[in-house]
Amino acid sequence: MAESMVAARWRQRVRMVVALLLGVAAALLARWADGRAGLSGLADLLRASCTLVLAGLLFWIQRRPAHGELRLDEPARTYYVPPRAGVSSVPLWTGFSAYAAVDIALDTGHERWRLGLAAFSGLVAVGTVLLGWRRAPGVELTPDGVTHRHLEREVFVPWAALDPVGRVGSGRGFGAISLPVQRPELLRGSGWGRNREQVATTELDLAPTRLAAVLRHYVTHPEDRAAIGTREELARLRQLLGDPA
Repeated sequence: MAESMVAARWRQRVRMVVALLLGVAAALLARWADGRAGLSGLADLLRASCTLVLAGLLFWIQRRPAHGELRLDEPARTYYVPPRAGVSSVPLWTGFSAYAAVDIALDTGHERWRLGLAAFSGLVAVGTVLLGWRRAPGVELTPDGVTHRHLEREVFVPWAALDPVGRVGSGRGFGAISLPVQRPELLRGSGWGRNREQVATTELDLAPTRLAAVLRHYVTHPEDRAAIGTREELARLRQLLGDPA
């Protein structure tokens, strides 16, 4: 794995842990402020801040596509696309879910539905941490094939598994690129989930149209695959595709 992808995974881990601690701390502080005269405003501010975190998630879902470029790891003969800079959806979900779990659990009422909601929020917080701990989103291209990583799975797609005259495009709407897989038995991967031929693009630091163009070129031009991972081929590819939109 390219060094920057390893660094991206560690950054994601740090952000998740920080978000988890901040969510718990905010809930505890809000509950403490509830019981102190004159500090109710602080509790309201904390809860409003957590609501803004949730709004941030909605903004993240609707944000514009990235405008990064394809990166080169020459020693590894790899072109790669790392995650976008800034806070991704995983720490936001972790922090908000941790806050909700503690805040609801410490509520004065102990109805079953409240305890169930607190348990559910806690499971979401733990689940996002577990999902994001092993891998960060990203795509790698080598002379052998394409590796695409998601939070829940990692899939290696050999070039031999793809139809050279197939369509590279969006098979399920915004946020994913479909690969023309004609030999699914050649795909290798770990994790869970369906749509192993779908490359998620929402968290990648490269515009979906740009990544689709790169994938489309190597799917339809098998004679160029052997040069993937070289500086000369990357320069030729950029000249062929033109400047990013």
